Amino acid sequence: MNYKTFRILLILYMTLILVVSTLPGDSLPKAWLLNWDKLIHLFEYFFLGILAMMSLKNTSITSSLGVILFGIIFGSIDEYLQSFISGRFSSGLDVLADGIGVTIGVLLVIGNKSK
Repeated sequence: MNYKTFRILLILYMTLILVVSTLPGDSLPKAWLLNWDKLIHLFEYFFLGILAMMSLKNTSITSSLGVILFGIIFGSIDEYLQSFISGRFSSGLDVLADGIGVTIGVLLVIGNKSK
């Protein structure tokens, strides 16, 4: 797949994140899986980091840092929007997990591209 395909996938994935974030708290399943909230955030943004890096035509240290910053800002906006949804709340720890996830995704792509 080329970078343009990854851009489309990135936009669709970001839309999915925002749609799921707008679901009211009482419509979410009360499963044991939600006890792993921070890990879910980490994996969610890990994939965002990979898609964002793969959507770039060229990668550099500057673009990699830009993707990390973008992921943290997107996670912050997502958490802020959740604060307006019934039964949901925003958490700085979720943003931290998002930032760690996107950073790991970026590092994975950089590591694979350097081989």
